Amino acid sequence: MADLVRGDIFPDLTLPEHTGRELSLSEIADEQPLVVCFLRGWWCPKEQIRARMLVSMQEEVQREYGALVAITVDSPYVNGTFRAGIGATFPFLSDEDRRVARELDLLERTDRKHVPYLPFTFVLDSNRSIQASWCGFWYWGNPTPEELRQALREITKAEQPTFGDPRPVWRAGGAAAAGEGIAAGAVWIREDVDGNEIQRGVFGGDVPETGEEVSRSAVDGRPWIVHSVERAHGRVALHLRKGGEPDTSGLARHHITVPPSVNT
Repeated sequence: MADLVRGDIFPDLTLPEHTGRELSLSEIADEQPLVVCFLRGWWCPKEQIRARMLVSMQEEVQREYGALVAITVDSPYVNGTFRAGIGATFPFLSDEDRRVARELDLLERTDRKHVPYLPFTFVLDSNRSIQASWCGFWYWGNPTPEELRQALREITKAEQPTFGDPRPVWRAGGAAAAGEGIAAGAVWIREDVDGNEIQRGVFGGDVPETGEEVSRSAVDGRPWIVHSVERAHGRVALHLRKGGEPDTSGLARHHITVPPSVNT
């Protein structure tokens, strides 16, 4: 297989996570940006440092509508132990028979004892298109946290018309056109009650009718309802607004966490 480079669509790999359940990259990403990290394994001191760096970023990546995944040649049981030991909340997938590693030509040939992955990192956009990659065969070849942040920032800037200052979008009509932002045949656009765009994402499946529920808010459980369907230049945009009664209580509905490094 040819090397995976910027602009390629990353294969939708399916492998067992630490519980043995099969998970695909598309399930993990949920049509949002994804950081894919191939780890040598728990036994490598360099990879232990790298894995802890990823854990230090997991909250900000996941809170800003992205996802992380680690892939190793270790068994699901070993992955589960390593994952728990470093405090990771993102999935660890197991390619114990090296099938995917061989298909993608990502094996580290000079380590014949462990036969691990080369420590590659790929950053994918919401369409699983590669936007950045690094190889950490030498440790300094790995991306720094700031390089990962910048790669994810560039993806968000390209995909979300409200990135930066959203006011020009709101002043121009509330929501940007269907053809702006994420390059997909169909997108959903979440709006406030006045039609001001908040966020957009890739929509898969048949286009629903106006008035249909397509999802529910993870914050307050209210349904996202199709307010209108926009079709332009071969693209479709589903303009979504929340149904049900708004939450007027003084309660915070978000999950609030304190970093484990904070001393009490």
